[in-house]
Amino acid sequence: MPQLALWSSSGERIGEIEASPEVFGAALNRDLLHQAVMVVDARRQRKAGRAKRRGEVAVTGAKMYRQKGLGRARHGDQSPPHFKGGGVAHPPRGDRRVLEMPRRARKAALHSALSAQAKRGRVLVVEELALPEPRTKDMLALLAALGVDGRVLILASADEARSDSNYLSCRNLPSVVLREAPHINPREVLWADYLILTQAGLQVLTGGGAADA
Repeated sequence: MPQLALWSSSGERIGEIEASPEVFGAALNRDLLHQAVMVVDARRQRKAGRAKRRGEVAVTGAKMYRQKGLGRARHGDQSPPHFKGGGVAHPPRGDRRVLEMPRRARKAALHSALSAQAKRGRVLVVEELALPEPRTKDMLALLAALGVDGRVLILASADEARSDSNYLSCRNLPSVVLREAPHINPREVLWADYLILTQAGLQVLTGGGAADA
């Protein structure tokens, strides 16, 4: 049974807590983690523009007017680029592929990432996150008491993550990300140097929540 360090809200270590072996004791699957990170990055990219060619516009294929007898240039349908409503000549062809992963694969990748961080000793559990007032200094003091530095991912319950005091205390720290359990993905877990979970957030995470892609 994996053991995670348990800390008080004031930053004092008070013992250890048993964690789910399914979530924090999974084997490292590098291929699955790579696929999960690629899916998340692909969905975050801004797609290039895309326009329709003359064969893709929704216009009639009928000839505009008869070939002879009108004294006008001969034309076919209205899809060429020089007609209003026609296609675009040499248009941008943005990539429209959407990378996806099955839900079970996303969940397995998240468990693999969490287990890797736990084996490195980079996962901490605090009793609760309840800052009395919105002050960045208080959040920095808590992180210093916990002995964490670098990039920090905090996973809390819905009430804790939506608290104005907690949210505003983390907002001005570029290396601290506050998330509501279980809405995290493997990329965020691997990005963090330390992962801090509240007891309520840990309960939600191990209660069957799926990963977000």
